[in-house]
Amino acid sequence: MTYRTIEDAARVALSELGLLPPKSFEPDKFHVVDAEDGRRGNGAGRVKVFADGKGGFAQNWRTGERRSFFLDGEASSKPKPLSKRERARIERERQRRQAEEADKRNQSAQRALNIWQAAAAAPADHPYLARKQIKPHGARIGRWRRVIERDGGRATLTIENALLLPLFDPSGTLRSLQAIFPAKHPVLNRDKDFLPGGGLAELFWWIGPRPTQPDATVLIAEGFATGATLHEETGYRVYLAFTAGNLLAVGRIVRQKLPAADIVFAADNDQTEGNPGLTKATEAAADVGGRVAVPPTWGDFNDYALQRKVGAHE
Repeated sequence: MTYRTIEDAARVALSELGLLPPKSFEPDKFHVVDAEDGRRGNGAGRVKVFADGKGGFAQNWRTGERRSFFLDGEASSKPKPLSKRERARIERERQRRQAEEADKRNQSAQRALNIWQAAAAAPADHPYLARKQIKPHGARIGRWRRVIERDGGRATLTIENALLLPLFDPSGTLRSLQAIFPAKHPVLNRDKDFLPGGGLAELFWWIGPRPTQPDATVLIAEGFATGATLHEETGYRVYLAFTAGNLLAVGRIVRQKLPAADIVFAADNDQTEGNPGLTKATEAAADVGGRVAVPPTWGDFNDYALQRKVGAHE
């Protein structure tokens, strides 16, 4: 396929992924874009035009789908635009994919609800809570199952005593879950997992009661341990975005629901290239008129609280 401009190629790739194009394409820079079926600012994907202007890359974070796009260097100097038939085909494919993805998300949401309703209140002595020195704050405990590829086939992992956290959409509907295991799982090589197919963009949870004053301070953080620590130390309501990439979407939702609130993004101080925790928090704060707080040491606010407790006993 030959395109008139690299922007045309990018728009077709985005359309095939169910994403909207940005207002402009700046070469050699990732642009966060929205899903066609979502609210404005949902940040469901990204697109980048390479510095040479001859190609690029797009990704839908919700579905995991990716597309590369290129200009055809061997084509004539007067390439033809997409035909009506091709545009119609792309639109049909987009609608089909959109319907399939919505059905999968709804199935995952029902599964999340079933798991959540069957779970019990988390005990205060759960290994993760004890290690992080935080309270349960409404988290639950249950059995977590995860299908994995193993030895050329599929197998189901069953993890007992998993701490369960709910993820809600802006309407207050439970859409997904996060599981936190008592320890790092040897097969998954991590101690956290999200419900497959449940999505993450624009989903969140909260700790603490809704503020009664319009201009009250509320906090937005990434992880559960960070949010629990912040609420226990300040008494403020804390919204959990679960990842740095979801901070902006959650910030916009909170700003819409609490237009006069003093929103503070409690950033993770990541000791990795680009410090994504602080970078994303700063971008989100600028977008919604909020502020940023960051611990004075590497890590998150729970890490910092534990360091202070150790220092106080030395």
